[in-house]
Amino acid sequence: MFLKAGALSLALLLASRLLGLLRESAQAAAFGASGLADVVVLMLTLPDWLAGFLASGALAYVLVPAWAGQGAAHVAATQRRVATGLVVAGGVMAVLLVLLRAPAAQWLAGGLPAAQLPAAAQGLIWSALALPAALLASLWATRLQHERDFTGMYGANLVVNVVLIATIVLAVSLAPADSIWLLGAGLLGAMLARLAWLRWRAPSGAAPAANVEGPNAALPAPPIWLWAALSAGLPLALPFAARSLASHGGEGALATFNYAWKLVELPLVLAIQLVATLAFPRIATAMAAGDTQASAAAVRMALALAWVLACAAAAALIAGAPALGGCCRKP
Repeated sequence: MFLKAGALSLALLLASRLLGLLRESAQAAAFGASGLADVVVLMLTLPDWLAGFLASGALAYVLVPAWAGQGAAHVAATQRRVATGLVVAGGVMAVLLVLLRAPAAQWLAGGLPAAQLPAAAQGLIWSALALPAALLASLWATRLQHERDFTGMYGANLVVNVVLIATIVLAVSLAPADSIWLLGAGLLGAMLARLAWLRWRAPSGAAPAANVEGPNAALPAPPIWLWAALSAGLPLALPFAARSLASHGGEGALATFNYAWKLVELPLVLAIQLVATLAFPRIATAMAAGDTQASAAAVRMALALAWVLACAAAAALIAGAPALGGCCRKP
């Protein structure tokens, strides 16, 4: 059931994560474990973390089952309503982040020396500008998951990483003194490039019909959104909180923790995210159709595949961790 889609998705997900590792390596080589590295890590990771914590997982948990078995007009109508809410919420959060950028920098990167705090505050302005685009991208990626367009989903990550790697190289080679401005512009460009990619991959019938209103476009009840946000966001909050606490260890502590966490996260994401992305639309469709046998079979297949991939990933990490750790140290 998962063989054909799984092979393509695994290849794309592996390429995406390896490119992400290359991005972290380029970042480490450029900035090392310094105060500036802490600023760069905070600025480049905050928009996607906020989008993931607040929206990405919750959108998949709520909308993919809600869309199962529905027509294109209904799906497009609810997508438009959710998009409006996300853009408005993202704008409000962006304004708050800009206004509170100085205390936010101290909370999120407590080990920064006083001389780096202005750069951190400047970086948070760029993070705020990128936040609405990150939230909207999470919705459009959920639509592609519903459509089972895994090429579009994972290709979006490739686009972001390519733009950011190019920006890091340019910032270091052309204007190191203005690296925050260049990296901030690159971050915003990466978010917009991802939106362009997702828009290009969107179904041709994405525009909702004019008469799809009222009950047909109704969204799930607020408690469903709340529980989905908690179940998806809390696992992301724990490592982020640990990273923020670790940042109080001194200059460069945030960057060091981030590099170490990425090496641990890589095999987990490859094993679990791949299976969840492949299985969830099939499970939701089977449950919407009342086919308990098909949904149970999809769950069993997903658990078996996740276990096999997790064991293989753990073995690979044990064997390759020293080499991977060495490539993320600045000479």
